[in-house]
Amino acid sequence: MKDVLERLKKVMIERLRLNISPEDIAENTPLFGPEGIGLDSVDVLELIVGIKNEFGIEITDRETAEKVFVDVGTVARFIKENL
Repeated sequence: MKDVLERLKKVMIERLRLNISPEDIAENTPLFGPEGIGLDSVDVLELIVGIKNEFGIEITDRETAEKVFVDVGTVARFIKENL
């Protein structure tokens, strides 16, 4: 799981052009809102593409995306379960 989490953080920083280091992103960091990373819908689409490119996993429906894109940990667990 740790490897997946580290790779995910790298994808997030690169694809979303975040000005933070991987160490600044905790597993329980929310993806949305002022207490989190502050993603918007365009960022989610960019992250979906990044996940597909890095891990070969597609997220194709809104229902799945709403369950997965809660915090960094939920995304990492989804990836781990679908590798």
